[in-house]
Order: sequence, then structure tokens, then C-alpha cells
Amino acid sequence: MIPVDILAMEMREIYLARAEMGNGVPVDAIRRAERQASLVTWQVRWDSATNGRWTHQLIPKVEEWLNRGRGEVNFHLTQFLTGHGGFRKYLHKYRHEDSPECPTCPSASEDPEHVLYYCTRYRGRAGVVPPPESLMAFMLATEDNWSSTSQLIIDIQRDLRRCERQRRERSDA
Repeated sequence: MIPVDILAMEMREIYLARAEMGNGVPVDAIRRAERQASLVTWQVRWDSATNGRWTHQLIPKVEEWLNRGRGEVNFHLTQFLTGHGGFRKYLHKYRHEDSPECPTCPSASEDPEHVLYYCTRYRGRAGVVPPPESLMAFMLATEDNWSSTSQLIIDIQRDLRRCERQRRERSDA
């Protein structure tokens, strides 16, 4: 979804253009032009932001993602795309874990990239997964690709949560 401040600016520009041009210009043409300007503004912001770099690596073009035409985004996929959720690196950031390190690969931070591409705990499940910069194109290519990759991510996320619960139960005992 386009950031609300950019949408507000878009609505303002549509209003001003209509007021300036009167009824002579079709409103749809104004809306299309302003939407394109909004997407350009959002892309510039997205490319220059310092946060969300994992998500940017997966989804570099906001317009392509917005108009993707397939692929239901669920809770687990959102957690993966943003790096939030049951990843120890994220949990450590908010002091819910003692360490950001992967319990299986102690020299690596447990984040989405590590878990999907490098962690020995999940490599057997992952099979051949395209690199991060190609993952979304692969998922969007077919419904089967989307479904199988989404299911893989759901399974990994559920296992990470299960491991997190077990660690908490051990520490509470």
C-alpha cells in the first residue's frame, strides 16, 4: 500500500488540478498522472531509505509489487519479508532473546536470509530457492511457485516460534 502521506499529497494534487483545469480535463487522466507521480515519489523514498534493506532486496520495485496480480500475503510471509517475528536477531533487538545468533550456526545471526539460505537446520526443507533478489520474481512466475515458497516460509516461521517457546519454557523452569 502506498504510504499515507504520499496518498494525501496525491489527493491534494488531484484536487488542485481539477480546480485549475475545470471540467475540461477528464478526471481519470488526472488521477492516472498523479498516481504515477506518487509511485515515482515512493520509489525514490524506498531506494534511499536506510531501514528495510532486506525487504528492499526482495522487493526492489514498488510498482511491480503493488501490481503483482497474484500472491496472497499472509502473516508469516509478512514476518519473513520484513525480518520481524521469530528470528533471534529481531527478538534480540527488543531484548526477548539473549543473543541474535542462530542456535545451529553460532557464528551467524538468525535472520530471514540466514534461515532460508544458509542455516543447516532448514536447508533440507528449502531445496533450491532463488537468491533474494530473484525470489519474488520466482514466486510471482506461477501460482505453484507462490504456494510452495509461501508454505516453506510458513513452515519455517512456525518452527522458529516453536523453538522460541521451548527456549522460554526452559528459562522459566
